[in-house]
Amino acid sequence: MSGQDPPTLLHLAVQSLLRDEALAISALQCLPRVLFPPLFKEAFNHGQSNILRAMVAVWPFSFLPVGTLMKTSHLETLQAVLDGVDMLRTQKVLPRYLKTPLETLSITVCKLSQLDLNSLSQSQSLHQLKHLNLRLVKLIDLYPTPFRDLLNSVAGTLQTLELEGCWMVDSQLITLLPALSQCSQLTRVNFYDNDISMAVLKDLLYHTANLNQLIQELYPAPLECYDDRGDVRVGRFAQLCPELMDTLITVRQPKRVSFATHMCHKCCQRCIYDLETRLCHCWQ
Repeated sequence: MSGQDPPTLLHLAVQSLLRDEALAISALQCLPRVLFPPLFKEAFNHGQSNILRAMVAVWPFSFLPVGTLMKTSHLETLQAVLDGVDMLRTQKVLPRYLKTPLETLSITVCKLSQLDLNSLSQSQSLHQLKHLNLRLVKLIDLYPTPFRDLLNSVAGTLQTLELEGCWMVDSQLITLLPALSQCSQLTRVNFYDNDISMAVLKDLLYHTANLNQLIQELYPAPLECYDDRGDVRVGRFAQLCPELMDTLITVRQPKRVSFATHMCHKCCQRCIYDLETRLCHCWQ
């Protein structure tokens, strides 16, 4: 006998539906809710765009788990999901970032192509986002104008913006600054692990002058805090981060703010400045 557990009835039902695309699509209106997540996951993993598009249009939950599935860049699959969400906008009676516009979009730990980013910025269904999470999505090789356009479109609703580990550089962040300054509802921003110089970080802080709703702000330590090998220059860190904090205090009255280095590859800790300097274990 095999040591593997036999497939569950749920798994067998999902596999049966995926083998017959027409059957799967026709059955969605009466499909039990419990089948939606596993069917969506399998259709996503196998790139079955027609099923994905139809599933999103009748999605029975308030959260769509696209971010956890985006392991690699696949424009056709992502576009199918966005097409399905856009279909909701044309329906007079809505089905069982669905009774309201998409509020949360989380795409993490993956690589987006330029076409992916273009699709996100053009999707009408994303224009009332409250939470945008692109953590560990590397943007360094992408032209940032579509992302700027997306920020412009959600400026009146966006509350949290997670851009940790996107490895953005000065020129990309500069492009985003005018749109970012208009996101007046922001309560939390996270820019950790982006390669930004002292001058551009100061510019970023000045552009937050009107963001009075912010209660938590996470910024990267400036590039000038690292030597040619990427190791932290502790003296520079202790000098420059208080200077950035002073800059921010002249702009408005911040609440919770920290500046942090990249994670130390030895002790897996950051050097952090939040009105006091706290070094990683390697420097203590």
